[in-house]
Amino acid sequence: MRNFIYIGGAIVALYLLGRARLAKNVKVVFRGLSFAGGLVRPSLNLRFGIQNPTDQTAEIRSIVGTVQANGKTVADVNTFIAVKLAPNSEAIIPVKAEPSALGIASTVWQYLQSTQREKLSIKFSGTANVDGVNFPIETTAAI
Repeated sequence: MRNFIYIGGAIVALYLLGRARLAKNVKVVFRGLSFAGGLVRPSLNLRFGIQNPTDQTAEIRSIVGTVQANGKTVADVNTFIAVKLAPNSEAIIPVKAEPSALGIASTVWQYLQSTQREKLSIKFSGTANVDGVNFPIETTAAI
């Protein structure tokens, strides 16, 4: 009987170790940004690539965070649609953000006041929940 308890404990420990390894190895990369809507109700369509370099299936349960443009917060982001992530693969997660008018206005004003037209720096800071484990995301793109 004790052997069954030890074997069961070992199986549970291996499962939990695999989940911890998955959470440490999952990578989030910024795959694109597009603008939608109009001047009255603009929106940002963000695409994130979630990479699973392990041999275990994972489930992405949520992504939440903020989008900044040139250091100014322009939108809060959240998506709670569960997506299965196959082993050794990448899933593209589309996220729609509706920016605040104040954030957009201050970014446009800063851009117009600039004497040099630099690229717009878009930064996402947030958290992803993969199999119940939260881990931070911080990714930047220049457009």
